[in-house]
Amino acid sequence: MATSSSSSISSSDLLALVVLVLVSSSCFISATSFSFSDHKHNTKPAGFTARLIHRDSPESPFYDPKLTDDERMRNAEQRSIERYNHLARRPNDVRAPVDYLTSVFVISFGVGTPPVDTYAAMDTASDITWIQCLPCEKCFTQDRGVPIFDPRKSSSYVKIGCEDPICSGDVHGRLTCDRDGIYCSYHQSYYDTAQSGGILSIDNFSFLDNTHLDGKIKIQLPFGCGHNNTNPNGVYGIPGVFGLNKDALSFITLKDFERFSHCFVTIYKKGSPKTSLIRFGQDAIITNETTPMVGFGNKTFPHYYVSLEGISVGLTKLNIPEGTFKTSETGYRGVIIDTGSTNTNLAGDAYDLLLAELRRQIILQRVSISNYELCNLVTKMEEMINRIPKITYHFSGLNHTLEGWNAWSPYRSSKYGLIVCLKFKRATDDLTIIGFEHLLDVNVGYDLRNKVISLQNGDCTKD
Repeated sequence: MATSSSSSISSSDLLALVVLVLVSSSCFISATSFSFSDHKHNTKPAGFTARLIHRDSPESPFYDPKLTDDERMRNAEQRSIERYNHLARRPNDVRAPVDYLTSVFVISFGVGTPPVDTYAAMDTASDITWIQCLPCEKCFTQDRGVPIFDPRKSSSYVKIGCEDPICSGDVHGRLTCDRDGIYCSYHQSYYDTAQSGGILSIDNFSFLDNTHLDGKIKIQLPFGCGHNNTNPNGVYGIPGVFGLNKDALSFITLKDFERFSHCFVTIYKKGSPKTSLIRFGQDAIITNETTPMVGFGNKTFPHYYVSLEGISVGLTKLNIPEGTFKTSETGYRGVIIDTGSTNTNLAGDAYDLLLAELRRQIILQRVSISNYELCNLVTKMEEMINRIPKITYHFSGLNHTLEGWNAWSPYRSSKYGLIVCLKFKRATDDLTIIGFEHLLDVNVGYDLRNKVISLQNGDCTKD
């Protein structure tokens, strides 16, 4: 009996053993739960539609109620100039080639569980999506009292480990192991000396979606959780960036969305809605009117380059020198569609010919307005439509005509009354950039599988 009793496990010993196993399992789970390596295999919706807010809308975190409409227009001009200067100087050798604070649209979403409402600048020229996170080594104050995201309060937040392919596969040197060799850290620099650094992470992003019954959709997304961020343009800033270029770390690449489209409402029409739409996956609208995305030989670019073959004013095709719009190996030449730019900056030879032909064809009183080279006096907007010739882009495989709203800016002067000014700007370099104002009331579709972009005029309020 004594021998049998010494070799058996008592009920108290058994209970202690169970507790030890559970504690050990809990410690193992705790030690590994911040590493995530299966992000490519997470389910995603077949498609969804989110809302974009123009930076000058009262709903935007950029909005300054003290500014007049004229001041907002001048600020937009300056932002567009700053963005062009950087894109033209360093379009592809720097992977974040923008001053993100010049972006025109913001996308709103919730992050974490429970979700915290926040914003980011929507940018087709950037890739890494990031937002500011607590605890801050250095953070700037976010506009409109939007709280900085605290990942410690999110039950769905995890950090991405160094062994994850997303970290080890970065070829641009922005992702490295942290000092402890456990988690994947990132550092993103911008032209204007803005920067964001922190831990590459994953969490639930929830979007207001027009196509789902509950009005929301939730997606797990790798993103930069920024603990060290600077904003050189003052104390206040937008919480982060939502990247949509073609690089490996952009939203559309990480989530395998091969299609997306956007339709920007015309902000100059009275009664226009305050939000525009961006569609992903099966929701994207890709029309049959397409032009190829181009690179240089076998080299592809992260931005959306297209092949522009010519421009017409009315029935007159401009005699633009051959090679004016040809893409170069470095990306310093060619034509980019960029939603973060306001105006279109046209290569010098083409701009001079366009301006001369418009002056020849338009028989309206000209007036001088600062920052514009061609302005005409009109009695009402209908006169602009009827008496000013249309401008047509001749892309490879696609002719796209600019509607009056897209080529001319309305401007009210106490001295002259209603004036319209040409939205084109003369490029200071050989790079042509087509800005968002030429895309108002245009459905723009990006088909990355077939490497084409579609452009179709329409009414984005009915989208």
